[in-house]
Amino acid sequence: MKAFTLIELVLVVMILGVVALTAANFELFGRFEVNDIDRASRLQNDAYLIAASLCKDLNSALGSSGEWPLAISTSGGNTSLVTIWVDYNKNGVRDGSDRQVAYGYDSTTHQLRKYDNYSGSPGTYTILSRKVVSFVCTVPASVNYMNFSIVARYDPVSGVSTNNPEVSLFSSGNMPSVSLN
Repeated sequence: MKAFTLIELVLVVMILGVVALTAANFELFGRFEVNDIDRASRLQNDAYLIAASLCKDLNSALGSSGEWPLAISTSGGNTSLVTIWVDYNKNGVRDGSDRQVAYGYDSTTHQLRKYDNYSGSPGTYTILSRKVVSFVCTVPASVNYMNFSIVARYDPVSGVSTNNPEVSLFSSGNMPSVSLN
């Protein structure tokens, strides 16, 4: 029978320790990677849902004219409020059943809010996201068309890092062409 020496036993314990530490590091690395990917995908979902809601309202809007304009007010380079006249009864004519919908951005709380029945002053609203860093809307020379960009960050107060991803979404929405007669 062959006996093990103390040096051999110490070497075996050291090798097993290195293997265990390597496995633990792989697990920690994998967990951090999954968390980072999960954070980025949540931000992408938030930005997509905001864009989908805005495009839906633009697609059912009455268009932009002097009587019911697509109004965009800005503050500090960001869009603070976008108001859209939405044709709620889908008859293509501005009437009493239509509503003015607004999207408001508050840069101090990083909230993007949707006002379903905006009457000129903020009332009840739905918070679409609490992670928006920038919300910019522009109307090109051709009316009935709006470009917008949304920048969201996992922790909007902190800077961008691997643990604090940032997502940018650029899109546009068309308003249907509506007869003014």
